[in-house]
Amino acid sequence: MELVPLTPEHAPPDRSPSTALVPLATTGLRRAGGEPSPLCLALSSSTLIGLRVYLDEFARQLTQQKPESSTAKTYWKRGRFFIAWLEQGRDPQLRRLDRACLEAYREWLDRRFPNLRTKNGYLTAVRQFLAWLVPLHPGLVNPADFVHGWTCSRQHTRRHLPVEDAKVLLATLEADPRKSAVQRARNVAMAYLMLKTGLRTIEVSRACIEHLQEHVPGEKWKLWVHGKGRASADESVQVLREVYDKIQAYLRLRPEPLQGSNPLFATTACHDRGGDVVTAAGKPLSTRAIHRIITEGLLLAGVKKPGIVVHSLRHSTPTFALLNDANPTRVQKMMRHQHYATTEIYVEEVQRLLEGAEDAVTQI
Repeated sequence: MELVPLTPEHAPPDRSPSTALVPLATTGLRRAGGEPSPLCLALSSSTLIGLRVYLDEFARQLTQQKPESSTAKTYWKRGRFFIAWLEQGRDPQLRRLDRACLEAYREWLDRRFPNLRTKNGYLTAVRQFLAWLVPLHPGLVNPADFVHGWTCSRQHTRRHLPVEDAKVLLATLEADPRKSAVQRARNVAMAYLMLKTGLRTIEVSRACIEHLQEHVPGEKWKLWVHGKGRASADESVQVLREVYDKIQAYLRLRPEPLQGSNPLFATTACHDRGGDVVTAAGKPLSTRAIHRIITEGLLLAGVKKPGIVVHSLRHSTPTFALLNDANPTRVQKMMRHQHYATTEIYVEEVQRLLEGAEDAVTQI
């Protein structure tokens, strides 16, 4: 991996040993006092090969730190995307991994992706990778420190379901003539649980029967949640009687003898035209299947509008709770938000709904 001076000064290279993880060719310039001068990477073929090796090591270390998290895989994919751009899409005059190169990549992302959060995600992956790489080479300057991302609105781009639309969705799922009785019972119980507790699709997919436990006899139950980036079901949400009854009505229709380790919401047998089994019964519903079921329900109910997606069910839970004067701290615990700032976005949106200054403009 070749290092070149960030400034146009010239001095004899110092062939000191590299701190690289792999034996790659490096050059460095040092000032008279031994202090390393600012360096940046020369985008040679060896540097691009080295970047791929370093990216693999970066992702491996992230995976070791958080084995259950998908962050490492996301950063790895987006890092490879950046390296592919360096190999193919950059201006031939950009021969160094410096500020000009990162700004060119930022401009390309701006043209490539319409969504601000998507653009920031790709830029963040590069920023995190370079922040890890720079300390391995004394004197190397991180060009990402001088390139800023895009400012995003604090408001959610996805909307919550209005109460009446949520009721129509549940009624539609319960009466869907295309589904069997067990499928209808499963779909309405699943959607009702998502609306009342704010479960994510991955949390619904991971839920097991044994995770649903009685909390207050005959009144409240606790569902242990295997959350995103978690090794086990170590968080919980409260399940009220009306939701519990829907779940039990579904479980009674399940044909096979049920055990605690069985999925709470399971697949039903699906056959092709030849009668062969495509999907076996009793398997956990995948997140893709849950997305398909809820999206079809929204479309069939006629409530699928811009900004209304499957994740809108999760958005609806804190919105309904805050509209009914729930304590924001309790809402944070229910939604399992790591930081209160996430819950605060919902608080601000609800306040905007209830106390919009537009209501005071009565002169016109």
